[in-house]
Amino acid sequence: MNNLRIIHDNAADRAVLTAASQTGELGPANLQRDTKSSVLRAAGTAQIITATWPTQESIACVALIFTNMTSSARMRVRGYAQPGDTVPVLDTGSIYPCPAAVHGSYPWGVLPLGWNAYKWGGVNTWARGGGADAVAWFAPVRVRQLVIEVSAPQSVAGYLEISRLVAGNYWSPEHNAEYGAQLLLQDGSEDYRTGAGDLKTQIRPTSDKLSINLANLTSTDRARFMRILRESGKDRPMLFSLFPENPDPLLEQDHMLYGKASNIDAVATPYFETYSAPLQIEGI
Repeated sequence: MNNLRIIHDNAADRAVLTAASQTGELGPANLQRDTKSSVLRAAGTAQIITATWPTQESIACVALIFTNMTSSARMRVRGYAQPGDTVPVLDTGSIYPCPAAVHGSYPWGVLPLGWNAYKWGGVNTWARGGGADAVAWFAPVRVRQLVIEVSAPQSVAGYLEISRLVAGNYWSPEHNAEYGAQLLLQDGSEDYRTGAGDLKTQIRPTSDKLSINLANLTSTDRARFMRILRESGKDRPMLFSLFPENPDPLLEQDHMLYGKASNIDAVATPYFETYSAPLQIEGI
């Protein structure tokens, strides 16, 4: 099992983005905004996003955060050392970036075919837990251009929506978070009673919150972790995956958040050259 991964420096925010198609003003610039309702909407169920940098960037992951993809969607990522190159230094091939549960892993007939950890849907569902995150992990490469091909032919809406693009290299500690990580579904809804005594609910947004404890940080990991905290603080989002590339795609999908650190607690030194720190990530 891979250790947790954090991307705190999103190289996509430094890139010039273009898209093969867009609807109205819903263009690729929205992929660099941390607002769920700001989306890139394709004219159909396929899209090609190109990211170009003035200098080479180290990339080990591409993630599309908050999309209306289903488990049948496909994604291919190609990276080029220089714009105009014909031979990529990276080619993931066509992959399922948000796959369904492995066939046979859950009781047959109890759950619908193709079900997933997410409640798929467009931008109007994202405030209540809808939408899927698509991700591709690979060995780090240095590129000046990424070409991301996405298709979701079974999209009920008839078009593809993507809210955020994350691309960059990740930090992964030598020792994983200790057992006892907690995933909390936060629901701001409130129950109340009417004058007739009926129980009603005022519907409000939901969000996820993940709490972990890094109990065995090495000296090198402590330094990297402190840099992440200093550079990100509480205001800068990061991509966090507790179970990257896990054989159970539902486990990875549930425990992958694009969010902000909701706590900045002390980094302790419990014993010689070993450090520990709690971390809480709250989804945007």
